Amino acid sequence: MESSSLDFVAQSCMDLTEAMNAASNEAERDSLITNHIKKVSLSVGPIEDFKKNLEWVNVSEPISLSNHCTDKIVVLDFWTYCCINCYHVLPDLAHLEKLHKVEDGLVVIGVHCAKFSNEKETSNILSAVQRYNIHHPVVNDANSTYWDALGIRCWPTLLILGPGSKPIFVLTGEGHRDELVWYVGAALRHFGTRISNSSLATIIAPAKHVMAKEEETLSFPSKVALNPFYRGRAEEPFLAVSDTGHHRILLTDCSGLILRIIGGNTPGFKDGKFHEAQFNSPQGLCWLSSNVLAVCDTNNHALRAIHLDDGSVEVLAGNGQQSVHGDLGGKCLGMQPLSSPWDVLLYTTPDMDMSVRPLLPPPPAPPGPASDKDKDGNEETKDKEKDKKDEKRRVLLIACAGSHQIWALFLDNTIWWKYKSHTEGTCVCIVGSGAEAARNSAYPTTAAFAQPSGLALRSGSSPEVFIADSESSSIRRLALSTGQVSTLCGGDRNPLNLFAFGDVDDIGVEAKLQHPLGVAYCESNKTLYIADTYNHKIKKVDVGLQKVTTLNPTLIESPDPVTFNEPSGLAVSIDGKYLYIADTNNHSIKLLNLVKNVCQDFKVRLPDPKFIEPENLILYKNDLFVNRKCGNLIIYFNVSLDSDTRNVKFTPGAPQNWHVCVRDENNKDVTLDDFEFVGSSHKGNKLPGRVEMKLKQRTDKTHYRLYLSFHTSLCDASVCFSHSFTIRSTILVRDSVKMVESYKITCKVNPVNRTDKTESK
Repeated sequence: MESSSLDFVAQSCMDLTEAMNAASNEAERDSLITNHIKKVSLSVGPIEDFKKNLEWVNVSEPISLSNHCTDKIVVLDFWTYCCINCYHVLPDLAHLEKLHKVEDGLVVIGVHCAKFSNEKETSNILSAVQRYNIHHPVVNDANSTYWDALGIRCWPTLLILGPGSKPIFVLTGEGHRDELVWYVGAALRHFGTRISNSSLATIIAPAKHVMAKEEETLSFPSKVALNPFYRGRAEEPFLAVSDTGHHRILLTDCSGLILRIIGGNTPGFKDGKFHEAQFNSPQGLCWLSSNVLAVCDTNNHALRAIHLDDGSVEVLAGNGQQSVHGDLGGKCLGMQPLSSPWDVLLYTTPDMDMSVRPLLPPPPAPPGPASDKDKDGNEETKDKEKDKKDEKRRVLLIACAGSHQIWALFLDNTIWWKYKSHTEGTCVCIVGSGAEAARNSAYPTTAAFAQPSGLALRSGSSPEVFIADSESSSIRRLALSTGQVSTLCGGDRNPLNLFAFGDVDDIGVEAKLQHPLGVAYCESNKTLYIADTYNHKIKKVDVGLQKVTTLNPTLIESPDPVTFNEPSGLAVSIDGKYLYIADTNNHSIKLLNLVKNVCQDFKVRLPDPKFIEPENLILYKNDLFVNRKCGNLIIYFNVSLDSDTRNVKFTPGAPQNWHVCVRDENNKDVTLDDFEFVGSSHKGNKLPGRVEMKLKQRTDKTHYRLYLSFHTSLCDASVCFSHSFTIRSTILVRDSVKMVESYKITCKVNPVNRTDKTESK
């Protein structure tokens, strides 16, 4: 089919939309849609089939329109996974698929046509499909040959096919849920006798092999935020992590141990206590105080607040619905919708009006007396003019990727640019026209962004915000004193060129990036760090010179280079020595030592379950010894019945199982971490038994606790029963003992009087 035929369908759809807007009732609307289907079905031929050499996701075999879909209604979604507008279409497609199953005659197929070179890799598409919970088939049109053949011009485009692969509807852009439901429903009714209930379900298989492994704590972590109020206390959170794939926020200590989990694995939009609150693909994070964390709840188009003092979550802005195009805001808190907020930061500016109670607790006051008293004992205000000047009003700046703008939530009554007054709780667009471009301007409302996705603040006398403008592959800067927007590095001088991407270290616009999603600024070394996401790199910018340089760290344990996979979030320590990296597609957080240029995993993990010593514990009074230099420890052990148990016998043929556990001074199970079991298994053996353990490497530990647990089967004259007990001993680690130490332990079992005891040789 020639692209001109698709143009005919597109024009007919535009005429249909205009006529439907004038329709007076539902019956008239349905009649218009049916007449449209009849007209275009007679006027156009079938589109061409997919090429046979394309790679597919979510299917067990490639799909053919002519073989699998000739008797189906097919929705082709032309998309690319960098595109925020394409993300906005996914809930509409999911809604459509709930209404009409494959067995009903509807097939949705994603046709992925890459914008960036990184997106051409099927493995990266696999990750995106998993991250965004896409279950329908997706074909990788890596070189856009299918796109070109059909004359598709923009992302997203939805092409609806009738039986025989004839195009009947074309929808471009986002926001067409109602039309999708109307058009597909009408097509299924109109072609009812030609629609077959033969199912494609047998070959549709959602991809699982790019998911985080079950034992991994994180799933597609996107953003990280160091707690600037951290004072080193064990119970205080040190790092906040958006565990995006699990729809939750994790708060960890400085070692990565999880202190709090907020939200859960199921996406939703719910306030309340930590265990009942729900998020949907959270992204950006910002600490407002030591007890309040702001979260970009991206797929809920909302900004949420996590309150650690009472363990609750509440909405700061947004109502769960995406704002309409052209909405410039002005409503208060939860009444003002947003569009895919991706990152957030806190900015404080002078001349705050404190006549109204603050929405959130103000930053902690500096130490020292709050006020002085005069000679009569009355409170005295010192230098009121100075106090007024030093007051700060707090503004939350929000990168709304979906509307290509920067918004602000005013936490206090604030006089903003051009002396415009905003009352506490007001949420409004402050920069960006809403057009998708990379247009710089001295006037904030005429500037334009292309999917801003990361924010970093540079404070001082001339404060500014650095913005990761992902679709223009550039870093933009916003002067907070004037609202002027300019380019720091990357992109192109032509504001409409959103394809000026690459991997080039240079100065200003001569440097090239590829879809950066994260930035972090360090005041101490005047350096901006960039998560150059689609180049799988971390870069830094000397802000004064606008010079871009790639960091090439090695692993801390070897000279091998670190391999990132679409890193998207950064947080830098105040001293500029460490950079925390959300390594998204590797499902991990990395810690980069910027001084030594070495990198290691920051192991985010749940605390080990509290160890409770087993019941019926027998203390073996003699210590065991092992040589510090990889010595061997051999234990021979047996279980016999005490002389007082004349009527009790071991059950013939029943197993007498034993198990070994070794714990260190921190009560951590190190059975397999520190010891190698030589010559025999350490569980499941019948008695008598033998276990030989060898230290894997020289250790500085001085002692361990050994637990030998037994489970025996016994019988008396009338009944059979089981008996369990555990022998506990101490293993001392020394330099002076033999390289091979051996011990014999016999336990006398008395289940009747519960007087089990041990003997040694």
